Amino acid sequence: MYRIVNLGRTGVYVAIQAGTLATLGGRSHWESAEQVRGALAAARLAAVDRVLNTRP
Repeated sequence: MYRIVNLGRTGVYVAIQAGTLATLGGRSHWESAEQVRGALAAARLAAVDRVLNTRP
C-alpha cells in the first residue's frame, strides 16, 4: 500500500511506499491528493485512506 503525503511547506503531494518516493506515470509529485489517487488507480496500486500532512 502507498501512503499519500502532503509536503506542507511546498504544497505538493507525493506517494511513498516503504520509505521510498514513488514515480507513477513519469511523475513523482502532484498538485492534489486526488491526482495521486488517480495515478495510483491507473497503475492498479492501492493507497492508504488517510493523507499524511507535514507541517514546518
